Amino acid sequence: MSHRFRFRVVIGALVGLAVGSAMGAAGGVARAAVTHEEVERAIREGVRWLKKQQNLDTGAWKDYVANEARTGLSSLVTLALLTAGEPVDSPAIRASLDNLRKWGPEQLDSTYAVALQTMVYAAADPKRDFQRIVANVTWLERAQIVPSDEVDWPGSWTYNLGKRGRRGDNSNTQYALLGLHAASEAGVQAKPAVWNLARAYWEGAQRGDGGWGYFHKQQDQLSTSSMTAAGISSLVITGLRRYQGSEEIHGEAIQNCGKGTTNINLQRGIAWMANRFQVGQNFPTGQSWRLYFLYGVERAGRLGGVRFFGDHDWYREGAEALVHEQDKLGGYWKGAVNEGDPLIATSFALLFLAKGRAPVLVNKLRHGPRGDWDNDADDVRNIVNLVSQDWKHLLTWQVVDPGSASVQDMLQAPIVFLNGHQAPEFSDLAVHNLRDYVDQGGFIVADACCGRPEFDAGFKKLMKQVFPEEAYQLRPLSDDHPVWRAKHLLAPNAYPLMGIEHGCRTVVIYSQKDLSCFWNQMDRTDRDRKNPAVGLATKVGQNIIDYATGRELPADKLIVREVHDFKADAPKRGSLRIAKLQHGGDWNIAPLAVPNLMEALRKPPLGFDVAVSQKDLAPGDPNLIYYPFLYFHGRAAASFSPEDLDALRKHVDPGGGTIFADAACGSPGFDASFRRFAAELFPNNPLIPIPKDDELFSEKVYFNLKDAQYTKAAGGGKDYPQLEGVKINGHWSIIYSKFDIGCALERHSGLDCKGYVYESALRIAANVVIYSTLP
Repeated sequence: MSHRFRFRVVIGALVGLAVGSAMGAAGGVARAAVTHEEVERAIREGVRWLKKQQNLDTGAWKDYVANEARTGLSSLVTLALLTAGEPVDSPAIRASLDNLRKWGPEQLDSTYAVALQTMVYAAADPKRDFQRIVANVTWLERAQIVPSDEVDWPGSWTYNLGKRGRRGDNSNTQYALLGLHAASEAGVQAKPAVWNLARAYWEGAQRGDGGWGYFHKQQDQLSTSSMTAAGISSLVITGLRRYQGSEEIHGEAIQNCGKGTTNINLQRGIAWMANRFQVGQNFPTGQSWRLYFLYGVERAGRLGGVRFFGDHDWYREGAEALVHEQDKLGGYWKGAVNEGDPLIATSFALLFLAKGRAPVLVNKLRHGPRGDWDNDADDVRNIVNLVSQDWKHLLTWQVVDPGSASVQDMLQAPIVFLNGHQAPEFSDLAVHNLRDYVDQGGFIVADACCGRPEFDAGFKKLMKQVFPEEAYQLRPLSDDHPVWRAKHLLAPNAYPLMGIEHGCRTVVIYSQKDLSCFWNQMDRTDRDRKNPAVGLATKVGQNIIDYATGRELPADKLIVREVHDFKADAPKRGSLRIAKLQHGGDWNIAPLAVPNLMEALRKPPLGFDVAVSQKDLAPGDPNLIYYPFLYFHGRAAASFSPEDLDALRKHVDPGGGTIFADAACGSPGFDASFRRFAAELFPNNPLIPIPKDDELFSEKVYFNLKDAQYTKAAGGGKDYPQLEGVKINGHWSIIYSKFDIGCALERHSGLDCKGYVYESALRIAANVVIYSTLP
């Protein structure tokens, strides 16, 4: 009886393999209460409704207060549409911009309207509207209340230029700062005095409980959720990114390294929100301006790098509430009291949903009891902002504690970053989670803050705990490592980078020389921005991120990350088992490729009867008969003895076995050796391209593979897989890919890896497995 006949029993189970299940099932975790698809649908419907409300003749939407904030509501709606992905050249946006450009700041004379208009210009076409942004910034500078305006608490804004003797409020003030912040990202910088005065105002306006009210604390106003969210984001905008702290860079030297960056006001504000966060109300006022509050929470969480306020995953909870509150027929939202106007409510809802879903690029790791993990509060924030600008896509970051967060939580970002002065302190659980994170495709970046030897020694010890195997050691990166050319072309000795190789790529990059302090300073002054040392550290950071991610965008926050359990299992009788073929090369370069594939096939609701763990076998092993499906790959050349070839020949014909192989990351060395192997194994049956109309690529097996996605290194784009095979008795008994599949299956394909992306690699491999069982 042939292997192929014996394993026909698995076909019934495999026919249940669904695309969504194979590609996106959560590894043993409960499905999220709100899904990515539900949020996307809500955003689409909200956009559709807003566009229908536009006056097609004027390009405007009705004003909230006709003679006070002209164009303010039109700007808010336009900003919501742009944030939700409406193209700049769409008829709705073009018409709105034409209308907004008719109004200068002097005509508007409204802090809200000028600030929102500035945010629209910066989001849409900042080059075309550069001079308009300049004019708006100048107006906002003039509108700021200063000491000479005879007000006790300068640094704030009120509704317009008529400020003398009037008190500012925290709502106008936050929107003025949002406008100035958007302008700065478009290249128009406000005067340093504006930022400094505003920062001092927010610090002075904070109440004793750590929150903020609508007015300065001395106006006897209660702290509210909406104004506290405004205080948190405003401190980030005005303080942590705008004023010179204790650190100073002189040439390549960092004076007062790591000192003076903790902002107690910010921490008190976050603590206030953590203790009182409720997605259902703007504490303590209930439903009043609740959607305005949620948009503020989005900014506070994103700018502050906060994923959880207390135990609350603010984006997931807010998204779940908004999805269920949306009018299912109309597609709009309608709030209470002031937000009874669905134009206002829908705009705030879209701003929360669309901007809050921004992919997380980096998790900044909390460690140790001394707060040593955050000596440079703006390091990750600044480098992520730079990458966002380079990739032209909003990206964010967050603080994560690996000792309490799940691996699934950590996988929300493809990179984790840590540094410090002292030896990092991680619990046993945190060490375990770090290893699981890497095994599931994550990447570790670290540097010794201020070049401190204590951290250097401690980090090296930590890596030995995370990677106890002898094969995984921290070594200097080679001169030809792709990180040196991932974005900027850097000399290999530009920075003393070390790394750990795991499977198909480097999974840890560590700098003994400070990177974070330079990142911390990169957006503070013109002098720092132009400093060569800052520029070099910034380029190194960009190269590391581009290498670690392959410049592939992370999934948004609501995409459930897969977490596989690779525990060794005892296969049942009749289960499909896969053997990994040992050969005279680096035969185990992707040790988790097979477990990843098999775990995807066996997960509920699939119920496919497979053994997750692979069996490592040499060609002459007598147990080979129990493993009809053999997989092997490598980067170096593979070699087999005549006896090995004879055993494999008998395994395939007449044994009915299947050999599946791929060149790790498209390695030319392995590719050449495999072609020799195939020619020696069956000299009368050549290795030939498998035609695109073969059933292997079609639904006749299971997946239609016509749109397999190639990695950027392999040319990008979508097409049929480029597979080759050897036919024995009318069946492809040897199937080979010159492009990588195995490294992609364990999510460890690097920037230079020529192959397929994970989802496509999984589909290709699944089809090959199913095909091998067909009679």
